[in-house]
Amino acid sequence: MNDAVEFDYVIGGAGSAGCVLARRLADAGNRVLLIEAGPRDNAWVIRMPAGLRSIFKPSSRYNYWFQTEPQSNLDNRRIQQPRGRVLGGSSSINGMTWLRGHPLDYDRWEREGAQGWGWKNCLPYFRRIERSDVGGAYRGAEGFIHAQRQETLCPLNQAFLDAGVEAGYPLTDDVNGYRQEGVSRFEMSVDRGIRNSASYGYLHSRKEDGNLTVWTQSALRRINFDGNTATGFEVLRGGSTVNVIARKETLLCAGVFGSPQLLMLSGIGPGGHLKEKGVQPRVDLPGVGLNLQDHLECHIQIETKEPVSLNQELRLHKMLLAGVQWFACKSGVASVNQCHVGAFLKSGVEIAHPDIQFHFFPVFFDKNWIPTRRTNGYRIGVGPMRPTSRGHVRLKSADVDDPLLIDPNYMDTEEDWRVMREAVRLGLLFSRQPAFRRFHHREDMPGEDVSDSSALDRFIRADASSAYHPCGTCRMGAKDDRTAVVDSDLKVRGVERLRVIDASVMPSVPSANINAATIMLAERASDLVLGRPALQAEWLAFAA
Repeated sequence: MNDAVEFDYVIGGAGSAGCVLARRLADAGNRVLLIEAGPRDNAWVIRMPAGLRSIFKPSSRYNYWFQTEPQSNLDNRRIQQPRGRVLGGSSSINGMTWLRGHPLDYDRWEREGAQGWGWKNCLPYFRRIERSDVGGAYRGAEGFIHAQRQETLCPLNQAFLDAGVEAGYPLTDDVNGYRQEGVSRFEMSVDRGIRNSASYGYLHSRKEDGNLTVWTQSALRRINFDGNTATGFEVLRGGSTVNVIARKETLLCAGVFGSPQLLMLSGIGPGGHLKEKGVQPRVDLPGVGLNLQDHLECHIQIETKEPVSLNQELRLHKMLLAGVQWFACKSGVASVNQCHVGAFLKSGVEIAHPDIQFHFFPVFFDKNWIPTRRTNGYRIGVGPMRPTSRGHVRLKSADVDDPLLIDPNYMDTEEDWRVMREAVRLGLLFSRQPAFRRFHHREDMPGEDVSDSSALDRFIRADASSAYHPCGTCRMGAKDDRTAVVDSDLKVRGVERLRVIDASVMPSVPSANINAATIMLAERASDLVLGRPALQAEWLAFAA
């Protein structure tokens, strides 16, 4: 074992939250170490938005590609759970769709015990993180994440917006502003043709001053303690074990799966489970690993009779042209993501705010979201945004190299089934509107044979997959909540100088993609860690 090295703050995990914290703490004059298990993020397949096709597969070195335990409500299938294993974490491999969720999501956090995390508290931090082309009082203009819309829409994207209006829904100017409900153009986290991950925005723009050290290819093994005070991490680096010491605080940012795993391997978690796996309990915290939530989606897929989808861009000569355009000018079809429009809808008139999300892709996919050259078409991903099912993660053993047991417990409540059925029904309603009729050739999914409720349920069980928004496994909550892992300052209960700061602390999943919320959370956490006053709370009106 090598001699220990010391820093003011040691951050375990260089995902979306870890990159934000590293920048803010180092800018404040602290010596900071940021630790990442994966490689750096300078490969073109990460920087190029269209490179998602290459990195979003099991063989990618940038992707953990976790799998769940067999899901009893989904034909006992194991559901893929990709997570970023690279500087920038999942912001370096995600679909780059930039969405905040609904203001009531954050007021719900506060009702669930996260004091000071309501809409009025979070809005100033959402504005601080972004540089949005949309503008207006709700949006930021000087942040590290550039949020832009696609300037021109392809015929299928425009048809989706028109179909939504034909189906009776409003066209929303900005789903990250006053009104979320309706069909809308979506923003993407892309800056001048380059993926604007958290590492790109927060780390690569920083001038070197000696305050920030970044270790890649360095795996966290456990949290070190002196009594009940966290002192840093044990890290495997270059084949040797290194102890890194945090003089001020140890910050765990290993994500929805990594953070509970490290806590439990370090003796913080459900006492009975830890003993069963051969780990000596340090603090009995029953909530560690519980409260796992995720968005689940089913898919409407239509084959078109005209070559109007992005599949036509997969011909060899067009791919070569796209590559030349991107490498030379950071422009062209490779310089943007694939989801430029979508929708937020309500599953019933009694619902307070939208609980269904649509992602629209002008692409026909094979399995594992791989576009095909053979067929043109489009896909609508549809599903519930506020699932009531709750899952958990557990240790397989006391060996840090053993995979975590992940059980989201998908579709375990009748409410989730009700909303998913309605989501599929609404997706089909959109696909059958006049705007799409001139393109329609064949319904690939669910298929013409799905004509009754039993067939629909069979389709859901066979098709549903993760939208890749897991969170909640180290949730924050009130002092009298035994299942809360961290308090509203994100400090781990029962120990000193240890915080968890990532999507695992979210009490409930926001009603949208969660990367923007994770970055916002880390921005606010940086002020908490530094002891700075929070940004001035501001409440702006919104439509339910």
